[in-house]
Amino acid sequence: MRVLFPRIAALLVLVSLGSAASGEQVTFVLRLAGLKLGTLAYSDNVGPSSYAASMRFQTGGFAGLISSVTFEAKSQGRRVPNGDLSPTKYSEESLRDGEREVTEIVWRGKTPEITVETPAQPDRLEPREATGSVDLMTGMHLLFRAIPSEDACQLNTMTYDGKRLMRLKLSEPGRDRSGQMTCTGGLSRLKGVAPQGMIDTMFEAFDMTYRPLPDNRIRVYRMVLWTPVGPIILAVE
Repeated sequence: MRVLFPRIAALLVLVSLGSAASGEQVTFVLRLAGLKLGTLAYSDNVGPSSYAASMRFQTGGFAGLISSVTFEAKSQGRRVPNGDLSPTKYSEESLRDGEREVTEIVWRGKTPEITVETPAQPDRLEPREATGSVDLMTGMHLLFRAIPSEDACQLNTMTYDGKRLMRLKLSEPGRDRSGQMTCTGGLSRLKGVAPQGMIDTMFEAFDMTYRPLPDNRIRVYRMVLWTPVGPIILAVE
């Protein structure tokens, strides 16, 4: 468990998810078998022609006794007339057991360019292989932003973080026992390396549940990641 848990905590960083309306922040708690792994704060700010989103994940509770992980990511970009998002800049900073990594990426049209990479990553995926993608944070924003109910589970996009190209896809809309809208999803690696060799297994499949908002939109408030060590829960408490 001492070997496996730091890997779980590190991977949670990549898909720690949440959402918020413009100018708001939502805090989520992550748990494994009832034990608290950490917290995640997500916020976004959406205008008529632009968007910005950020998240901060930090281990705590049981996880804090084994591995110290902090991860921050930010993205910004344009909203185009057809509703798509076009990123312009992405940055992430992680601190894991005293080891710091920083990555910044800018988009020249549809093509990303890595502008900061500290330390240099020998296993980077060359940006030209990720043309047409969005950054990881924009992908998370697409997943967890408040949306009209008719748009639930309609997501199929590619994300790029400098090391790997992933496909984020939702499908199979349904209802849970309480009548809340649900869908299944998956984050699958298309190109590049898998962090610590476990990302495809850890996040191959997950379930999400939406909650209605006062303005008649919906937003994800609970996620179950189906993992080899059991379900990892991310939820508002």
